[in-house]
Amino acid sequence: MESKRTRTRNMLQRVMTLTKHAYDFQSSVNLTAPLSMNSWHLSPGINLDQIQGLNTNPTYQNLQLTTCPFCPSRNFDFARAQKFLQLELDRQCASISNLIRYDPKNCLNFVQDLSQHLRRVLKSDTLNSMRYKIIVIATIVQAIPDGRRSQSIAIISRCLWDHETDESITAQATLGYDMLVVATVYAVYTD
Repeated sequence: MESKRTRTRNMLQRVMTLTKHAYDFQSSVNLTAPLSMNSWHLSPGINLDQIQGLNTNPTYQNLQLTTCPFCPSRNFDFARAQKFLQLELDRQCASISNLIRYDPKNCLNFVQDLSQHLRRVLKSDTLNSMRYKIIVIATIVQAIPDGRRSQSIAIISRCLWDHETDESITAQATLGYDMLVVATVYAVYTD
């Protein structure tokens, strides 16, 4: 009975010694993410040989580096995206006849197709980073073509983002006889 207590006490002393050394060396503790996302755990890189062989100087060999970047390797090229947006918006609006007048039902279908097309064009740009989410909001409004009445439009949006990586661009074009298209593109970095 006494030998079991002695062995248990010796084993606990070894564990305490190893734990003390592990806490003294702060960079040895890693955050390990296994396949299931629910079981995150801290794991010091200690060999089982050290526990069994009474070696009190642990080696920290399981030092892991993060694989997810917290900043983009290459920033989104907003100047190039602005040019692409304006060119594509002008090209899409030029394909519509100048005799077509504002109709809410037709404009709904056109604005949905236009925003999806603009997103595809900007997303496929090879110079832009892959970790950016592209959000396109297009609006079609009816405008009086001759300017007989003074009118204006204000499109306002508020976003919570990182000013170093995220931004928005806007382009506008005339459409048909009495319509105006405003497209706003948000490029948001996801980490």
